[in-house]
Amino acid sequence: MAQNGAENGGSISRGALRSHLALEDDDPTLGDKFSTATLQHDAGTGPIPSTVHGAPSTAAESREVLARLKRMAGFESQDFDPAENDVEREFQIHRTEEDYALAEFWKWTLAFLIGVTMGCIGFIVDWGIETLNNFKYYHTVGVIASKGGFAAPFFMYVGISLIYASVAGALVSFVEPLAAGSGIAEVKTYLNGIHIRGLLAVRTLVAKLIGVVFSIAAGLIAGKEGPFVHGGGIVGGGIGSLGSQCVPSTLVPRKWGGFFRNDAEHRDFTAIGTAAGVATAFAAPIGGLLFTIEEGASFYSTSIFWRGFVSTGIGVFTLHFLVEAAVCALNILSAHFGRYRDFGLYTDSLAFYGSRMFYYVWDVPIFCLMGAMGGLMGALWVHVNVKVTAFRHRCIPVRSPWKRLVEVVVLVLVTASLWFTVAYMSPCRALPGKASTSPPASASHSEFYAGGGQFRRHGLEHFPQLWCENGTYSVFFTPLSQALRLMIHLGEPLPEARLNEFHFDFSVLGLFFVLPYALMMWTNGVGASTGMFVPALAVGATGGRLMGQVVRAMVQWAGVSLPVSLTSYSVIGAAAFMAGATRMTLTTTVMVMETTGAMQLIVPLMITVFVAKVVGDQFGMGMDDTHMKIRGAPVLDEPALSPHQKMIADKLAVSELMSMAVVALPPVVKVRQVVETLRCCSHQAFPVTPDVKKAFDSAEPFELHGLILRHTVLHLLQHRIGFVDPAHADIPPPRSHIPSTQAARLKLLEKLEQRPLKLRPKDDQEPIIRGLSPAQLEQMVDLRPFMQRNPFVVHADASLSRAYRLFRTMGLRHLFVAPPAPKARPLICCFVMGVITRKDIAEANAKLALGRKANLGLTTPSDRLVRHGSLPFIPYGAYDPTVGYSSSR
Repeated sequence: MAQNGAENGGSISRGALRSHLALEDDDPTLGDKFSTATLQHDAGTGPIPSTVHGAPSTAAESREVLARLKRMAGFESQDFDPAENDVEREFQIHRTEEDYALAEFWKWTLAFLIGVTMGCIGFIVDWGIETLNNFKYYHTVGVIASKGGFAAPFFMYVGISLIYASVAGALVSFVEPLAAGSGIAEVKTYLNGIHIRGLLAVRTLVAKLIGVVFSIAAGLIAGKEGPFVHGGGIVGGGIGSLGSQCVPSTLVPRKWGGFFRNDAEHRDFTAIGTAAGVATAFAAPIGGLLFTIEEGASFYSTSIFWRGFVSTGIGVFTLHFLVEAAVCALNILSAHFGRYRDFGLYTDSLAFYGSRMFYYVWDVPIFCLMGAMGGLMGALWVHVNVKVTAFRHRCIPVRSPWKRLVEVVVLVLVTASLWFTVAYMSPCRALPGKASTSPPASASHSEFYAGGGQFRRHGLEHFPQLWCENGTYSVFFTPLSQALRLMIHLGEPLPEARLNEFHFDFSVLGLFFVLPYALMMWTNGVGASTGMFVPALAVGATGGRLMGQVVRAMVQWAGVSLPVSLTSYSVIGAAAFMAGATRMTLTTTVMVMETTGAMQLIVPLMITVFVAKVVGDQFGMGMDDTHMKIRGAPVLDEPALSPHQKMIADKLAVSELMSMAVVALPPVVKVRQVVETLRCCSHQAFPVTPDVKKAFDSAEPFELHGLILRHTVLHLLQHRIGFVDPAHADIPPPRSHIPSTQAARLKLLEKLEQRPLKLRPKDDQEPIIRGLSPAQLEQMVDLRPFMQRNPFVVHADASLSRAYRLFRTMGLRHLFVAPPAPKARPLICCFVMGVITRKDIAEANAKLALGRKANLGLTTPSDRLVRHGSLPFIPYGAYDPTVGYSSSR
């Protein structure tokens, strides 16, 4: 809403943001303008004043912050403040109690449908992965059995993997680039209030879910859990709105659930969908719900919690129902539900979790050490992957689809080749004996041994014979998720005396630890649909078992006969690395507990996860938060979790960052003037005031009657709503545009709805304008009934921290700034002097403003934070970095 200073002669502030964006990255004076290096030089060896703590300390840091700020400029924020115009108010006043009850019914019903849909999708994806994996492994093992050797089975295995990789890469490169990766960072960015076009489209959903099937089947070090977060968000947003931009004819009327079509409600249903996605991916309903609360939803509410609770539970039940029905639909009523865990190797009736998962008091310090190691490994993974991402951005950009496809194919070639070679070279071990002690009576030998060395057509075995002699087996030749299950649970149902038969060789564990850890650094961010939860758990479980075997050897060396639970060490290791990589605490603890059956380890899991997070946080953020930052979106973190941002915001006032040159519209305006205003700027909202010239040209406060969004103006022009014939002597009152019946009011509001059939200003503005006739361009349009009557306002002398809290808690996009001293004004409106937006309060912009403030000498030299009563009126011109600079400084 603020125009460039050149357009108004530079007489009033265009705002710190626009001034910063106008600078060149190679400007040699950036350091003198923004960094505290000059202050430190002038002060000698004395400390930098606390009033400028948080400002860039060097010219290099200034350039880095400026570059990050320029990336933010390309993002579009969302406005989660519900519309409250005259038409909406009149409609709400006349709503009946039955209508509110119906809306509440559909609110819960849609959450139920989200769960059912994600359960069905989860079943289909699992079936697809199993089918493709069975095809690849069955044909490879067949070649091994018939021809043996290395070459023939190698080319079979790698050849099929490359075919799968080509499909996975093509779906991202040529169908939908947003289907790449896990999508968690992008979904979190959206839920925080940043619009990413195409992120929640049906095409993205199809490419994402089909792509993850082929990515996992191709052998990439990846899992399906991350893509299910993205897919769940698409499903949740689509079902919540009951319509799709891709299929306009699917728009559902209000009586059948079409109640929830504003941005805030769409955001909430998207969050519920992410919870259902995680829940059905892990078969962990509580973990899925906690993921959304802890990691996903920036705007948590009890309503989201309750509806997410229903959605995740129903989703997992639907998944289990379909799995049992696929096994034997006729016996579905007598089937035992709840026996399987996503990372369990045996059913709960076979696995003795209570006797196999235990720990001693002296294990706890070791678990803490494992947590610290998990935090270090996670931080290293994030650091290396950032370097890989930077290289990929330079050499394999999104705009080069063929390069992205080639990278996927090359990555699969390397991964499959290494995986197959290690399996070929791994040592053969004797098949565990069946005669000494039988499995539990409830299980047959064939069920427990999964074929006893023979490959089963419809499932992967526990003990593949491969190149080994009869009676022996090899390891490693299995999908990653199955390897994770074997690592944690193999041999679990048998007595303690027989567990030594199921210990993996140290060398095999070392290879399985190093190889996936190295490959996942490359895989994360590649041009295919991939998730990193399963690889993180697999690497951590392997490291945990390695540590457990070391501890067991030390216990035996000490002559102590105490048994050591390698299962417990595997579970703790899995949680440690996942927490170190993602920095999730409660979610990691509960999710690992649900998927492995490790209820007995709840306390050491919590301790280990906490240590991993604390250690990892010393080196930066988790993987998803890091990728959100390097993408440059103006994400607003929770103030309590971002002390550095809060420190900077506490030292600035709203007036020091606001824009005063504001593009506005009068309450009743000629259509031609509206068109000219829309074309001359890219702002997404306009204050409504009779003092349009004063709002743009003067630093004096102007009357604010309301706020109207660009897409609302375009809807008015598109449907010719609010048009007034200029031939009439008097402008009719605003209520003349409000229909007299509730049905007519609802029809009018549906024309103004932005969801699910979203009007896109960049694409739709010119066609709408060209559709106006010359006569219509000369008509007037009355904005009063359709503008937001009561937009949020903050005083100019308020701290930036206060404005930040308003943006963060209310989901705002714009915040008007009132004069610092209240004055007697007419009650019909308020007076404001500028506006501040989400990008204005971003940490990068505030950091540069604080540095500029220091270099202009506007800060106190003392170490005490001093608040100047007249500060709000000082910096209007001073914070333009292009003025007030002295070369002698």
